[in-house]
Amino acid sequence: MNRLIRTTTIAVLGLAAGACTVMETKPVAREDLKNMQGHVIGYKDLMVDSRSGEELAQLTLFVPRLGEGGEIIGYEERVRGGTVLRELNGKRIGVRWLDVRSRGTNPQSKGLLIMVRGKESKHAPLAQAPSIEELIQLARLEN
Repeated sequence: MNRLIRTTTIAVLGLAAGACTVMETKPVAREDLKNMQGHVIGYKDLMVDSRSGEELAQLTLFVPRLGEGGEIIGYEERVRGGTVLRELNGKRIGVRWLDVRSRGTNPQSKGLLIMVRGKESKHAPLAQAPSIEELIQLARLEN
């Protein structure tokens, strides 16, 4: 009986360790995703699994950043530790770091914002969020 329990435990641990393997991917290409107004709203990374050769697509969508009048003035890309601020054409213009040290005294704080603005680009008055069908069409993921 003790031998059966030990064998079963080893088999279960072996299966659990096999299920935790990490897929090794290599980046192949990056493509910008644009909405109907021409704003860069994200990007699509194409990767290849180094073992099986399977192609993978990973979509990253940006969060719109609104101005005082409710117009979209840029986009935020969520990254570890904060966000990257981007213009409407996708150019990186700043970063925001999340600082948890000040959360005790200012719980509504969104973190330290550093933004570098160059020449003013043309801003579209208002933009709508793309639908799922539009995102699938933009990413060309029909299957």
